[in-house]
Amino acid sequence: MTTPFADIDILGILPQRDPFLFVDRLLHYDEVETVTAFTVPEGHLLVEDGHLTASGILENMAQSSAARIGYLNKYILHVPVRVGYIGAIRKFRVHRLPAVGETLETTIILREDVFGISLTDAVARVGEEIIAEASLKTALGEKEAE
Repeated sequence: MTTPFADIDILGILPQRDPFLFVDRLLHYDEVETVTAFTVPEGHLLVEDGHLTASGILENMAQSSAARIGYLNKYILHVPVRVGYIGAIRKFRVHRLPAVGETLETTIILREDVFGISLTDAVARVGEEIIAEASLKTALGEKEAE
């Protein structure tokens, strides 16, 4: 799928680097909703028995939230991308683990953003199937991404 975001280098909006990268590309951004994609590679750090672990799914959600903030900062506000932190995770449910080769499309819905603290809902899908969901509280730190 070609999107207006196809030419964006994900490393330009995320502070994470290999081997701890859980987002391949940005598919959509607006003020409320962000969508990312991640194709589960064989041999990845958090792949066990041919499936991305629950920890990997959660990290994908957190990095999808970071991609939202990174895109906002770099392309809209024109300020440096900063490192963020997970402050709380609520209602994390995994319905199934994605297999190597499957592509997660993770949607982040912004519920509230106050003083650098964001409350979001995350839904990870493979195709039309919801495989995991959570509510995240993330905080933006002062440190710029390297």
